[in-house]
Amino acid sequence: MTKPEITQSQKRFQESVGALFNENRPTSLFIKSSTDMGVVRNGGRNGARFAPQSFLSTFKKFSQDLNLKEQSFLEFEVGDEAHEKQNFHEAQLAESARIEKILKNHPGSKVCHIGGGHDHIYPLLRAYSHQFKKIVVLNIDAHADTRTDSEFHSGTPFRQFSEEFSGEFHIFQIGLHPFANSFSTLSPLNKGKSVELFKKDMTTENLNQLFKKVSEVIDEKTLVVFSLDADALNGFEVPGVSAVNPDGISRTELLDLWKRYVGLKLSHSPVLGIYELNPLYDSLAAISMRNMASFVFEGF
Repeated sequence: MTKPEITQSQKRFQESVGALFNENRPTSLFIKSSTDMGVVRNGGRNGARFAPQSFLSTFKKFSQDLNLKEQSFLEFEVGDEAHEKQNFHEAQLAESARIEKILKNHPGSKVCHIGGGHDHIYPLLRAYSHQFKKIVVLNIDAHADTRTDSEFHSGTPFRQFSEEFSGEFHIFQIGLHPFANSFSTLSPLNKGKSVELFKKDMTTENLNQLFKKVSEVIDEKTLVVFSLDADALNGFEVPGVSAVNPDGISRTELLDLWKRYVGLKLSHSPVLGIYELNPLYDSLAAISMRNMASFVFEGF
């Protein structure tokens, strides 16, 4: 009996990244936090809750290349908007527990965490805090997200995490703008160390010095997370974000930062977080999603 010919759409799917999403020994995990209550609580515009699905829809349509052929992906949803509306911090802890379970079930996999608001970096870091006693974050962002507000939201995750983490915490903030950060936001952490490199000071020499400092604090027991708040990027390249950046980092600069990150002596697979994408404000051509998906395609 002859085998029926596959259709054109079936052939295209077989050659797409989407065909690599299966449960056969996943090499990379896409963890989705499809809620944006943290953004709303921070006074931002909603819509980031749609980013994980919009991002993955774009990513899955790309064609496979030789680097991806041996990879296998899995995706998981960990957000719970109804719980966040009821009790925000309790929902954060529950999300962290779900992430921790996924990490335990798939050790050694690369991780791409997609929000939602930047508040979702807190559950991710908390999930890892039981494995690592030293955590370093490279935060690519226009805002430091270390606000001193008493209520937790998308602007507080790093100060929130540093207050409760019992280990050693370092955060290196890259791409900040003075107009996007108050004096209180940039005040020193009570626990942990913060280094800031403003966008206007992002020269090759200053970046070399910053990454030298990063390399000096990491060892084989250190977790290093690359956290990208999409509003760090140029507004004309990535307009679909929670807060558009008039003078942001270019996609080329972002790839350079990522290459510097993976060039560090990491004892673990890369951990990437992407936050604050907002498809409601993207262009008709979905340029924001295509830029971010192609960045992951090239670098991850």
